[in-house]
Amino acid sequence: MSRRDRPRALLVWPGGLFTGGANFGVPQLLAMASAMRAAAPEIDVDVVDLDAERALGPIVLSEIVARGGGHYDLVGIACYSSYDYLKVIELGRRFRALLPKAWLVTGGYHASARPAEFTGATPDGGASPFDFVVVGDGEGPMSRLASALVKGSRPLLSVLGPEAVADPGKMPPVDWELLARYRPVARKVASQAEIYLSRGCPYDCAFCMERAKRDTSWRALEPEQAIEEMHRLDAFLDLSRWTLFIADALFGMKTSWRRQFLEALARRPVRARKVWLLVRIDLLEREDIALMKRANVAPGFGLESGDPEQVRRIRKVGRLSDYLDQMMRVAGWARELGVPWGANVIVGHPGETESSIRTTVKYLERLYLGPGGTTGFLSVDAFRLYPGSPIDEERASWEASTGMRVHRYPWWHDGDQDFLAEWVDPSSELDFRRCHALRHELFRPILEGIPKAFAYDGPARDYFMRAIDEQVDLISPAAATRTLALDHLWRAILAGDGDDPARASVLQEIPLEADQAFAAFSRAAREQVLEEAGIELDDEVGRAVRDVPRERFVPIDVLAEAHRDRALALDETGKATISAMHAYVALFRALELEPGDSLVDLGGGTGYGAAVAGRVVGERGSVITIEIDGALAARAKKELASQANVRAIAGDAHDTSLWCGARKVSVGFDVGAIPNAWIDALAAGGRLVAPVSGELVVIDKGAGGEVVRRSLGRVVYVRDRSERAEVEPRQPAAVGLREAGSTGARA
Repeated sequence: MSRRDRPRALLVWPGGLFTGGANFGVPQLLAMASAMRAAAPEIDVDVVDLDAERALGPIVLSEIVARGGGHYDLVGIACYSSYDYLKVIELGRRFRALLPKAWLVTGGYHASARPAEFTGATPDGGASPFDFVVVGDGEGPMSRLASALVKGSRPLLSVLGPEAVADPGKMPPVDWELLARYRPVARKVASQAEIYLSRGCPYDCAFCMERAKRDTSWRALEPEQAIEEMHRLDAFLDLSRWTLFIADALFGMKTSWRRQFLEALARRPVRARKVWLLVRIDLLEREDIALMKRANVAPGFGLESGDPEQVRRIRKVGRLSDYLDQMMRVAGWARELGVPWGANVIVGHPGETESSIRTTVKYLERLYLGPGGTTGFLSVDAFRLYPGSPIDEERASWEASTGMRVHRYPWWHDGDQDFLAEWVDPSSELDFRRCHALRHELFRPILEGIPKAFAYDGPARDYFMRAIDEQVDLISPAAATRTLALDHLWRAILAGDGDDPARASVLQEIPLEADQAFAAFSRAAREQVLEEAGIELDDEVGRAVRDVPRERFVPIDVLAEAHRDRALALDETGKATISAMHAYVALFRALELEPGDSLVDLGGGTGYGAAVAGRVVGERGSVITIEIDGALAARAKKELASQANVRAIAGDAHDTSLWCGARKVSVGFDVGAIPNAWIDALAAGGRLVAPVSGELVVIDKGAGGEVVRRSLGRVVYVRDRSERAEVEPRQPAAVGLREAGSTGARA
């Protein structure tokens, strides 16, 4: 059989939980590719990692197919997590259009938990593009598909598996050369490589999706074989600049295996800066930590809670009385021996209460911030409801026993999946919003304290410091603001959904002006953004931009962006915007706006700039904002009603009868050239600041009518929307328009 006639298979990694700039390797697909080629030597198998592919240029699926000779007979697309579901459906449809005769197959955690979602109708009412779904380990089912393809015999069943790999040591070695295309760019997209050394997990943590694979026995490569696999990856990638993640669901469940492996790795280390793995706290003794030190290994733990009742509810251990004490012992051994480690806690797990959160916080303060420092870092996660987890499978029971409430299910059918997966009231005593506030209020001081307490100074210290800093960012005011903004958005969406009145009544909309938590987080986020942009907050203008609630003036669909220093569209056309915060700072400082001033704001949109100006000029001053769009002007009137010194008018900025005689004028759109009528309308001794053909221009009108113009630099604003803009005279006033520092230059 010529190469051209040989059956061809393509395995696609679309990106998932442990990729997208984090890890490199896709060992799951490589293991399946090796198994398929061993079962059917006549088949050619290619592997595409779309995360790595992006580093080589834009992703064009037709070009990927062309690289394979223009055809594939089988295409497998991994659906590792539920976050990938919609993406995988879309990829399947596109490959179906390119390869109408190919067999399309998917598998992974989500496919294992919900195989019917790939065999029936999709959320949009269309048909699934997939022919087959693999449940559990993929090597067996994919090998049988490869053999069937070679024989020309299509399987009758659409759901294949579960078919666990009984002995990983008998599987063919992973062929890393299938990723050779990405080796030159691998370090650009990831700093950590990943590998698997074992299968299965016998534990039954309530939140975990591992149950979906129906694989409850732990099986591993023999220790020396595992070391050899790590060295094969090292030979392919040169791990000297990488950390290596052993991505097993449970590392080293058996004590004898674990210690033999660590001893072998210490004798024959790979070049990785640090080896990172996940292991249970209750399995370890001091000897294990000492071996990890010798083997350059850092352990990660699923602590999940510092509250004994929550630990029991999560089904974390059998020996509940010893679990939290054991974590303290392990942390002490690690500190004594200089071994870095990490632990994860879940905030908002079903059954959580404010009391259990505060108990966890006190425990973590002792664990991380006690005398002598720590060699550990902390990851703080919101609870996420994963399909196939025990909580999902037993949801009615959990709702009855804890009062938990899931606000959007199935969340993976919608956009905003990162938010909707977490949008759960943990208990009848604690709703989502209060839980969110406590997570940010109580855990942030611990996360900010860990960098000062971090006492590890060995290999890859920078790796752990980055992880520590990332956790601080994840619990920042900006992150908190985004979450509450999405809460507002989805409450509004569901309130308008007449299909479920009961759900809409539970999720009543909260007026922004009444949401004190959102206001506080938003203000803190604005302050952080402004400081990072180098904008001083030591004058009235800087403080006003920080303090005025910008979120009150934007459409709800961009509420999550309101704290950012960028322009935001006020309607679908994008012709009207609320300018970036720094733009208002530049505008009002150029005007030298001060308390007691009177300002006319032209093109005020929904009134944010006027609100900022009103805060600056104070009770002794006044602001008039003029907006040509009636709907935006009405919104401005509503939002500005509480500021007695600010008035919104629906009108055309070019109607100077509305503002003739103003001494300070700000313009929120690009006028192209300053209209003659505006200069005439400006009071003697007045100042006008406007964007003019991409420059921020200051116009000063002297007592005698002379006009001086100066430019402050390039800017980008929306264009003038007035019909008069095309016909109005743009010549300067008769007294002349002079460039500052020049003689007789004309505008």
